[in-house]
Amino acid sequence: MLEGTVPEIAAILTTRDRGQHLPRVLAGLWRQSLAFERFEVIVVDDGSADDTIAVLEALGQGLPLRVFRQKASGMAAARNLGVLAARAPIVVLMDDDDAPDPWLLETHLNAHWRESDPAMAVLGHISLDPTIAALPLMRHVTEVGCQLFAYGQFRPGQVLDYTAFRSEHISCKRYLLLEHGLFDPDLTAGCEDIELGWRLRPRGLRVIYEPTARSVMFRAMTFDEFCHRSMQQGRSQWHFHAKHATRQVRSYCEIDTCLSAWEREGARFEEVIARARSLDETASNASRDMPLDGSFAAIQDAAYREAFFLCRAKGLAEASR
Repeated sequence: MLEGTVPEIAAILTTRDRGQHLPRVLAGLWRQSLAFERFEVIVVDDGSADDTIAVLEALGQGLPLRVFRQKASGMAAARNLGVLAARAPIVVLMDDDDAPDPWLLETHLNAHWRESDPAMAVLGHISLDPTIAALPLMRHVTEVGCQLFAYGQFRPGQVLDYTAFRSEHISCKRYLLLEHGLFDPDLTAGCEDIELGWRLRPRGLRVIYEPTARSVMFRAMTFDEFCHRSMQQGRSQWHFHAKHATRQVRSYCEIDTCLSAWEREGARFEEVIARARSLDETASNASRDMPLDGSFAAIQDAAYREAFFLCRAKGLAEASR
């Protein structure tokens, strides 16, 4: 980047202990269609204990990249640091296991040029790398249960509400965040993006879906990882609701549904998890070239759905106490 040049758009990448994944993310940033003087990359290392810094130093040389480090404080605090450190008027939030398409930053930039509204945000599209797309768990959480992604219900250019303010791939004017609210660092395990979207509603927040702004998730999650993620999600849903005790937030956070389900089904938790894990292992050990029998896939999807919901219910019920 030329000395004194103000970039037009900033990619904010928050990471922790994902040094093995960063080369693919950085490779995507190297291939961006924008000239280097037009964008900047802000990397915030949230207390990594692996080789993250060494990887960034080795592969980031030549990129318009700056690295900031903080003690492990959560993604909300890390994203806030990235927003504060950026110089560009538009910021794109990225995850450290998603490889950006070469036109990702240019597509976000063009969308904001078309819409000067300071309260407009752009939601991009994340797809699964072919190497993990066929895995039963990844298929379920992105296509069936939609616990991870839920793009199927959106149309290109559709205007969405605060629940689409998803920090894994969203862009907005930096001014909007500086003037009207950053991420709440108290929410360390999830919901920090939706909670911020809720606070930005009175400021006129609109989220526009732009599926041509693409990135690819290439890290597969395990069943136990997703159970842990779901429990953390439940805890965050309770804390989100506790901060905004409205009927709408209570409904979004599934407060009554989860508390009732845990009271009714909590005693079966270990049984439900063990059954779903067993089905997951059976499917995962099968040949990837052999599609699952339809009836088995339906049974497995039902088991996944019950397990992940009960994990959310458990996390929420524990947080409520």
